[in-house]
Amino acid sequence: MKHIQGKGGKPASLARECDQILKTKKFRDYPGARNGLQVTHGRQVKKIGWAVDADLESIRKAGKEKVDFLIVHHGLFWGSSALDRKIRAKRIQEAKRLGVAIYSSHLPLDAHPELGNSIGLLRALGLEKWKRKGFGKAMGREIGYRVEGGRIRRAELARRLVLLRCEPRQGRGSSFEGLQGQVKVVGSGPKVCRRIGIVTGGFGDLDQVAKTGLDTLITGEADYPTEVKAKELGINLILGGHRETEVFGVQNLAKHAQMKNGRH
Repeated sequence: MKHIQGKGGKPASLARECDQILKTKKFRDYPGARNGLQVTHGRQVKKIGWAVDADLESIRKAGKEKVDFLIVHHGLFWGSSALDRKIRAKRIQEAKRLGVAIYSSHLPLDAHPELGNSIGLLRALGLEKWKRKGFGKAMGREIGYRVEGGRIRRAELARRLVLLRCEPRQGRGSSFEGLQGQVKVVGSGPKVCRRIGIVTGGFGDLDQVAKTGLDTLITGEADYPTEVKAKELGINLILGGHRETEVFGVQNLAKHAQMKNGRH
């Protein structure tokens, strides 16, 4: 397992640095996001880990590998039902027991132009040389990209996403889990794609897609009505998995924090 190791500041200090990097205060996010430090401790950070979700599996793996600062994309405070609160309490208790501080960033980590999820997926798909503009508004901010100026077959985009999902990556706890599963394609648009939208996670706002004149949307997941709507609008919908398209930001932020603090 790979990890980021070295003497650094305490969790609160490292969290402030991450907030500055991501410009967290400039974002309005969903209520459950609660971007920032969600669990802390009073010791110096020695290992930084990353995972997409702050679930028990990630927390326990972090503890096993002595990760004491875990960067996640989906934090602890989603959901408000009695069951949600029970699950959250157990996760927090386990993180404290194991000495794992948890830092979460949602929309700021999607949108960051260098470290973010959407730019990471764009680059991984080999579309970085295409002309790009911001796209995909969530809570008033564009968190994705639209690219044009090139041409690529729909089947090739799907193939690249399949390869990406199957590529071993570092990152659950202190290293990425392997990306497995199926890529779903709703092939209702042209076979050769020229105007492509990329928004990681779960994005199904086809009004934005149609208004921008895109022929293809690449995202993690969409609900059934969105798939039906895409068919009727003649738009390609390529779904790579919610978690699977959001592995880039947590890894990139951890590496950036490492370099900024002289960790090695």
